[in-house]
Amino acid sequence: MKKYTVLPLALAVVIFSAACSAQSTSQTSIGSVSASSEENTTQTSDLAADMFTDRDLEIGYDEESAVKITLSSNSASSTSDAVNISGSTVTITDEGTYILSGTLDDGMIIVNAEDTDKVQLVLNGANITSSSSAAIYVLQADKVFITTAENSDNTLTNGGQYVAIDDNNIDSVIFAKSDLTLNGAGTLNINASSGHGIVSKDDLVLASGIYNITSASHGISGKDSVRIAGGTFNIVSGKDGIHSENTDDTTLGFVYIADGNFNITSEGDGISAEAYLIADNGTYEIQSGGGSANAAEKVQNSNRDFGGKAPGGNAPETVTPGENPPEMVPPEGSAPERGGQRANLPEEKEASDSQTQNTNVQETADTTEQSTDTTDSATSTKGIKAGSDLTINGGTYNIDSADDALHSNANLTINGGSFEISTGDDGVHADSATTITDGSINISQSYEGIEGLSIDITGGNISLVASDDGINAAGGNDSSGFGGRGGDGFAATEGAYINISGGTVYINASGDGIDSNGSLTVTGGETYVSGPTSGGDSALDYNGDAAINGGIFIATGSSGMAQNFGSSSEQGVIMVTTGSGSTGSTITLTDSSGNELLSWQADKEFTSVIVSCPEITEGSTYTLTVDDNTTEITMDSLVYGSASMGGGRGGKGEVKEARGQTQ
Repeated sequence: MKKYTVLPLALAVVIFSAACSAQSTSQTSIGSVSASSEENTTQTSDLAADMFTDRDLEIGYDEESAVKITLSSNSASSTSDAVNISGSTVTITDEGTYILSGTLDDGMIIVNAEDTDKVQLVLNGANITSSSSAAIYVLQADKVFITTAENSDNTLTNGGQYVAIDDNNIDSVIFAKSDLTLNGAGTLNINASSGHGIVSKDDLVLASGIYNITSASHGISGKDSVRIAGGTFNIVSGKDGIHSENTDDTTLGFVYIADGNFNITSEGDGISAEAYLIADNGTYEIQSGGGSANAAEKVQNSNRDFGGKAPGGNAPETVTPGENPPEMVPPEGSAPERGGQRANLPEEKEASDSQTQNTNVQETADTTEQSTDTTDSATSTKGIKAGSDLTINGGTYNIDSADDALHSNANLTINGGSFEISTGDDGVHADSATTITDGSINISQSYEGIEGLSIDITGGNISLVASDDGINAAGGNDSSGFGGRGGDGFAATEGAYINISGGTVYINASGDGIDSNGSLTVTGGETYVSGPTSGGDSALDYNGDAAINGGIFIATGSSGMAQNFGSSSEQGVIMVTTGSGSTGSTITLTDSSGNELLSWQADKEFTSVIVSCPEITEGSTYTLTVDDNTTEITMDSLVYGSASMGGGRGGKGEVKEARGQTQ
């Protein structure tokens, strides 16, 4: 007896880890996501155990006891009573394992078993084309497993239309009314010149194997969920690459990814979940909506609080899609230094559905299609999107998106991972809370780098370039790039704040460097801001209170609307108006003994400097040097320089001596 019982090592590790975690920790709700990195890791381990069954991960089968189905041009053959063959239509009616091989030029495989039956289809060199329907149609079963045999190459194709054969709206190459699992050790090629690649109207699991999918609509779609344990996915789609949505139950329609390799080119979103989305690991290459070069034209709202032209500022600036923003990486030798040691910085158009319609072709849109088309009037072109919480715990991401790269309509949490992002809108966006606890995030192009109603940064290495604000606490479905938020620009927004307590953050922004519609608090980490050169923007902009109580902070920008940290600060901070600082100018802070406390090389021109570090104390004298120009400052209090808009020396502290520059 020949029996295949292969369980891939990576999948075995996932289940082993999940089982160990489940023994040592209490079970948690699938939908709950903790802001704590340690707690979140525990929860997602429990989640992995819940998401996949042993049989989902098992790619073995008993070849000798399995039913053989041989496909041959426009017919097929089998000796089993559970296989009914009518011309080029093969119908499987009973539980069991069925091995399919050969070529079916124009036909389909139908599974119509009892609703308690589990059916496994093993594709071993199977090539099936249906000119007018699904190549594989699961009408009824408890669950169906489609397994690619080891080293096999298999192709499923739709010819460009879907003609109704029953009351169901079949609109994909693989269409399942039941739970569906795809796994294996071979390759499955799916060509959908019309409709979707793979659809399940229940839960869709992809556990292993190689998938090459080209589809006019969604590449992969699961109504209740899409759950991916591993595999390789090469997807080119006319709508979303991977999509899950359930309009009948908003707790469903989620995506969970334990691991996998993803290469997605989508006209819609790369990966989209109408409910929550959790990614524990994986490697992702995503281009959505034609990438950042195809972004919609935006109006820079750096002066939005003033209804157009800011006092002393410039008129709103139009940003041309695809236009290169300021260079993100500082000039060589410009990485911030402290005490002489160099710090380490981290380096809508409507998509057309090509489905051909005639009097015999299905007219009614399926549930997935309806929900996609009614959610937005125009196609969404985000990299990774969640209608509820989006949580990323690890993985490697290279995202080039026309709209937001990472987007949540609720809360977004990054607990780890490596990110290379280029986007036509926000790099990281949440309508509610954005939390970053760890990870390496490099946003080389964005309209706004990081946005949320509240933003907490407790760790990680973040480097971003923004043509408008670098970090923005605004919240909601922000349309700032399309004409402004309106309202009272000086009133604090309830719940809006930015807290930076750890990590290394590097910001290069043409608008405000850090902009909070509420409060701003810095208690740790290292923050470097290369702010705006325009008079209507500033390195810091806040509507509530701003306090610095720890960490390293250096910011340069325009002095026209400059703000310093406020009097509630518990760590010394200095803001001065300089002469004209140039790109590449070195900014250095030394104490009265000549010890270097901070050193940084500016990325662009500036007329205002803010510096803070734990060594700045009340009553002490410091020298701030910009190239050959020096300013000697005595700290009569912890805050030197006016905290209010308008720049200037002002405020607290006293300038003892200034040489070589105009104050």
